[in-house]
Amino acid sequence: MSVRRRRGARNRRLGGVAAVILLIAAAASAQIVNELEPERPLTMEDAHPLPYRAMSSSVDWTSNWRGGRNDYGPGFSFNYGLARALELGASLRYVTSPDVNASRGISSGDLLLHALYGLTPETASWPALAVRVGVEFPTGLDSKGTDLRLGGLATRTFGALRLHANFGWTRLGDAGPTERKDRLEGVAGIDWLTSSRGLTDTLLLSDVVVRTNPVRGEQTIVTIEAGGRFRIGSRTVFFAGMGSDVTGSHDRARFRLRAGITYVF
Repeated sequence: MSVRRRRGARNRRLGGVAAVILLIAAAASAQIVNELEPERPLTMEDAHPLPYRAMSSSVDWTSNWRGGRNDYGPGFSFNYGLARALELGASLRYVTSPDVNASRGISSGDLLLHALYGLTPETASWPALAVRVGVEFPTGLDSKGTDLRLGGLATRTFGALRLHANFGWTRLGDAGPTERKDRLEGVAGIDWLTSSRGLTDTLLLSDVVVRTNPVRGEQTIVTIEAGGRFRIGSRTVFFAGMGSDVTGSHDRARFRLRAGITYVF
């Protein structure tokens, strides 16, 4: 009897460990797909920093078809959960025609460092809230001045669906005579898991972005975007998105296509 009891207790312990591992794996699955990094693939970002000691790295390719000269190029990013509710990261993007894009307020090769801090976790009554602080250094081509970026983020979950709201303010360190020194941006978006069985392999996204035109006297830029994030490995996500500036300058991006990979360590 004692041998049977020991075996039964050992089996229960093993079963408990297996259940915990499965729960952790399920949570990690949701995290890797649901983690919304700006521009991977859409502008919107969620209000949940990376977990403590988690790391993610992304690479993508973006093409813009404009009323004027088209441009394209790669983007790179790296994020790290430095502490509880605190994420640090770095990103940069290269585009062709950097001289023309500089006048549009689009950098090529500038290094952006950011800190994302979760103020409050999501509850049954309140959304998750976070603040984002970024500094963009003129390390790229045809760049000038160091820019400051401040933002606020909110995320609210309703089952398989989440709503997002982002607000950002950018202060240019060195603005030309035709450029706005202060720029505002607002984002409203939604994402949802497509599986009816609770699987987290596919996440679809859509948002609307309203931002100040970087050129004085030009129309406010309104952008609509849609895309998705798709698991292709235990730690790897493929993302793709498209968008269009429906208002703005004559040389605005009439169509944008972006695709890339995120790997979580």
